[in-house]
Amino acid sequence: MPRVSRNKKEVDEVRNKILDYALDIISTEGYDGLTMRELGHRFGCAAKTIYNYFSCKEEIYLHILTKGFETLNSNADRALSGVTDPFQKLKILSYEYIRFGLENTHYYNLMFTRDVPKYTHYMGTYFESAAREEKETAMHYARLSEAAFSEILLNKGGNLQEEIAFHLVRMWAMLHGYVSLHNSHSFREYHSDTLQFQQRIVDELLSGLK
Repeated sequence: MPRVSRNKKEVDEVRNKILDYALDIISTEGYDGLTMRELGHRFGCAAKTIYNYFSCKEEIYLHILTKGFETLNSNADRALSGVTDPFQKLKILSYEYIRFGLENTHYYNLMFTRDVPKYTHYMGTYFESAAREEKETAMHYARLSEAAFSEILLNKGGNLQEEIAFHLVRMWAMLHGYVSLHNSHSFREYHSDTLQFQQRIVDELLSGLK
């Protein structure tokens, strides 16, 4: 029986489904648990069918990361549209980071928590170009934050680049800590409703800049 050809929309739909299954496998079985055979089993097809859409697990993994960061970036870009005040920008970026982390736990854990391959693992390999694209996509959110910090810190003295880096790492550490503890349900052992503290955490984060 001849193979039925698919149009671009149908191909993209299948690819996205494969990425969803792959993300679920990594989330439950770890990166090493992701194989084309297991993907085929989850997808209900032979492993060789997956190769019609992706060349290998490394390509799938990098596509998952890129897709996650693209979602985070598009949410941030949309929320920042028309905003000019740098403090308001940082507040929006903080809330968007938290929202993404709480609503997309599998993506968040893969992007920021799990010990999985990063760009440096792929340097000098066939996948370096794809890994570089993923890294550049991942850095977009940081660049937005850096630009806002730069506006605020420009006339405060000291080494501007070092101050920007410090405040970005400080913000990232606080937000990541909040999201990770919430997603692990550790907060529930201490308080029944830690979501109410989001605004205070963000306000405290920015108060040191004024």
